[in-house]
Amino acid sequence: MTTAQKTAAQAVVSRLLQMRQLWDDAAACYFEPDRFQLALQNCITVSRTVTFILQSNKAAIPNFVEWYAGYQHNWGNDPIMVWAKEARNSIEKRGDLETHSQVRAAIIASYLEGPETNWVPQALFASPHQIFASVPRKYFVPHIVENGTLLIERRWVDSGLPDTEILEALSHVYGRFADLVVDLLNRLAEPVPDLVADTRPDPMGALAMDRALYLSMKDGSRRGFRYFKRLWTEPSLDEERKIVRRYGTFAAFDRLKKATTFREAAEALFDQARVVMLRDGYHQSMTFLFKGLNMFRLIPTDHPDRASRYILMRDLASLAHIDGADGVMMIGESWTAKLEDAPSGFAVDAKNRGEALTLRAANSLGEIFGLEAKIERRRWNTKKVKRLGDVIRDRDGYPFMYYPFQKMWGCVDEKRLQWAVDHSPAVTD
Repeated sequence: MTTAQKTAAQAVVSRLLQMRQLWDDAAACYFEPDRFQLALQNCITVSRTVTFILQSNKAAIPNFVEWYAGYQHNWGNDPIMVWAKEARNSIEKRGDLETHSQVRAAIIASYLEGPETNWVPQALFASPHQIFASVPRKYFVPHIVENGTLLIERRWVDSGLPDTEILEALSHVYGRFADLVVDLLNRLAEPVPDLVADTRPDPMGALAMDRALYLSMKDGSRRGFRYFKRLWTEPSLDEERKIVRRYGTFAAFDRLKKATTFREAAEALFDQARVVMLRDGYHQSMTFLFKGLNMFRLIPTDHPDRASRYILMRDLASLAHIDGADGVMMIGESWTAKLEDAPSGFAVDAKNRGEALTLRAANSLGEIFGLEAKIERRRWNTKKVKRLGDVIRDRDGYPFMYYPFQKMWGCVDEKRLQWAVDHSPAVTD
């Protein structure tokens, strides 16, 4: 690589990462209009300079005209890239963008759909509690009051792209530019920085928890729940040794890598969970996202109550959509009961409730199944597990918690869902 090529590559990478920093700044002040507008418009104008710097160094890039023309053609057919170009011109020539804030409200009291409003201008409501006060009284039934949440989402949009949240649009722009920069560095045989190769800003339009308020349907007080995700990486040699020292085996992870079906992957994960449960006396709730048989994201998903779980599963389905996941598995502890012992429909309310380690799995092919093992604790030290029962597979019923995923994937089995609603022989929490 020549000195000119190295200089060109470094300049383009630096400007792209400046765009990313400004995107993060805008996201951090999403509820502060003045700061948000400043960071947003700086992000848009800096994005244009990524291509300006590239073109100013075209002499150092082999076959630049032909190579760059392909990207220009593709961007010209991309409505969001066209909007971004026009937005940059508007800021530079006419001043501020015509951005405005919108709100939408929805009642979440189950895994299935509930009543919600359309997007309306923020100015129609003086405060979140005014929105809460406007909820029709017919929705204040016992289950919704006890377990329901009024979700008030906010989003910023530009008049030139009214149907797309503006940071979601800029995330798309950043991704297209990052693809260009990775291609450029590969052409120049220059190493691709991890920040460019592996990271993209999460679209703000997809995850409600980043731009929403949660109000309890009981009294309008604020409630909140957030989860944090991380990519799954293979354990290091040192981590493997620690796992083996504590749990005595590492075989389940090897089986997971060798799995040839979604069910085999689930069986491997569940066997490892059994080992953890027996050793530690508990198992943290964890959600794993898959692409095919490749587990690529791990999300600790302990949550405080049923209301937060309803919200959690919707946001996880949105995250799966962002990440392109086509499979999900959740492992954790659950209460169990026969339906006749739990008239409320929730196992936690049953007098004779039991406890089980459970795995629930679903994918975009319509596979949806569960694995379960009864937990028997020691009489004098209930923090210790005496034994786990045999694995129960594919119990009757329908894991309602995965309805948001199946709806997103377009593979809801309506007949099985309705049968479960009418005939479910057992319940779990």
